[in-house]
Amino acid sequence: MTAVQTLEKLGFGVDYAQADVVVVGGGGAASRAAVSAAQAGAKVLVLAKAPVGQGGSTVHGASEIMSMGAAGYGSADDSATVHYEDTMRPAGGFIDRELVRVLAEDAPKRIADLIKLGVPFDRVNEGYKLIRSDFGTYARALGVKGKTGKAFVSALADEARKLGVETRQPAALIDLLRDTSGRASGVVAMDLASRRLLVVSASAVVLGTGGAHGLFSQQVSTAEMTGDGQAICFRHGAELVNMEFHQFGPAMVHPYVQLFSKSCFILHPRMLNRDGHEFLADYLPAGVTPEAAMDEKVFPFTISNESRYIDIAIATEIAQGRGTERGAVHFSFADIPDERLAATIPNTLRWMRAKGLDPKRDLLDVGIAFQCLNGGVRMTNTDAMSTIEGLFVVGELAGGVRGPDRPGGNSLAEGQVFGHRAGVGAAAFARDSGAPGKPDVAPLATRLGTALKPNASFDAQRIAADLRAAMQAHCLVEKTESGLNIALAAVREARAQFAAGGAASPPQAIDALTIDNMATTAEVILQACIERRESRSSHYRTDFPERDDARFGHALTITRG
Repeated sequence: MTAVQTLEKLGFGVDYAQADVVVVGGGGAASRAAVSAAQAGAKVLVLAKAPVGQGGSTVHGASEIMSMGAAGYGSADDSATVHYEDTMRPAGGFIDRELVRVLAEDAPKRIADLIKLGVPFDRVNEGYKLIRSDFGTYARALGVKGKTGKAFVSALADEARKLGVETRQPAALIDLLRDTSGRASGVVAMDLASRRLLVVSASAVVLGTGGAHGLFSQQVSTAEMTGDGQAICFRHGAELVNMEFHQFGPAMVHPYVQLFSKSCFILHPRMLNRDGHEFLADYLPAGVTPEAAMDEKVFPFTISNESRYIDIAIATEIAQGRGTERGAVHFSFADIPDERLAATIPNTLRWMRAKGLDPKRDLLDVGIAFQCLNGGVRMTNTDAMSTIEGLFVVGELAGGVRGPDRPGGNSLAEGQVFGHRAGVGAAAFARDSGAPGKPDVAPLATRLGTALKPNASFDAQRIAADLRAAMQAHCLVEKTESGLNIALAAVREARAQFAAGGAASPPQAIDALTIDNMATTAEVILQACIERRESRSSHYRTDFPERDDARFGHALTITRG
């Protein structure tokens, strides 16, 4: 029985497609992979859960300093070697040196590609406007008016269309297909418009499904990123690395979401709880002023400097019931002169005013929002192949080049560098390896059967809300073993409810499957957080507050037991 026939027997409408390379994802890394694979001569099919240009971290990320780091456009003293050293310094022992070398060497080439595609990087006088990011020795990061990723995706999507790349959207990944040898042989997705399954046979698969933003109540991107790629790769036995390290920090959460970077904090806004009390000083040790903490502020949260008290204070005020009804505290910029606002946060000011906000007049709702995962599915080589033959991983899904801390600007660079390499590598793999064998769909059929099983108590919306609340409360700023175990219990309850039956009809099966993916990825994250019994960078264990290089000065790898 073919894969199509097996799925039809379960009651699904099923369509079929074939490609040399199938790329799952519509963000910066996936878009780059699709373009590069097509340029290498492959027939490429893209599946995107949200329409390309509308979903994902790359498109929705916005701040005064959102940019891509690449040596060669600024100081003559900067170089790929310095960029490499800047990346290794805060993350040595946690990331792959060869991957970082390639990142630093290739980033200038990928910037050049984007310039050729028409990306209008910000300029000053005769040169590019460069940003010196956290952990960077020199100013080397280029941006596009604070919405750099959106400009990348727009340019790459235009190029993909010119190259004849077919895109099906919105289409959610259901599973990876593998033949009896274990090699990736395609994917199964659900067309979210028709609610029909799509079986794609491909000689190589590139996954760029993004992060796990949908696992948290507050996040700075789009909630359709529910850890699907991480969960599916984990179920198939891929290695995941550094999953305890994730980035988060202060962000405005209403009426739109925007992270607050250092530019906002050096203005020294007043931080008020719902009672109007200015609370930051209550959390600072002797000798540290609110202004000094704000001047040190970096995004994301890290315990490496005194700005950590800002995030701790915000999270504690909210947790102890002194936050607003939106799970936030208030920031006030009323005392900041107009000319200083315009000079320091010009992009933020423009975005706020477009939404009807006046930072001089309005109190702004600011919470602690998830930004991205630093861990992911381990890349085994510089072409971004995973531990599964024929499966390439890119963007936030990929692991091995991000550790506890990293220079600002590296995230966009990683997406472009390894997106390109994965696209070229996948095209070569497809060409040289030939067609894979017949896919084994038995595990997928079993999982789909669970999603369709009647269960009167299964409520996907309630389960998802409970899981998000538990992760928001216990897996962001301050972590303890007891709190992580509370979240783990909520996650395991979600998995148990799915195992008892997802109560779905075939067109609605994606809702139940998403709960399973959310719970699987959340459990991987929580287990890694529990295992790392120390504090380092964004991983702050108040029950193990010290850094412990002897026991934990290395990456933790997780595979399905």
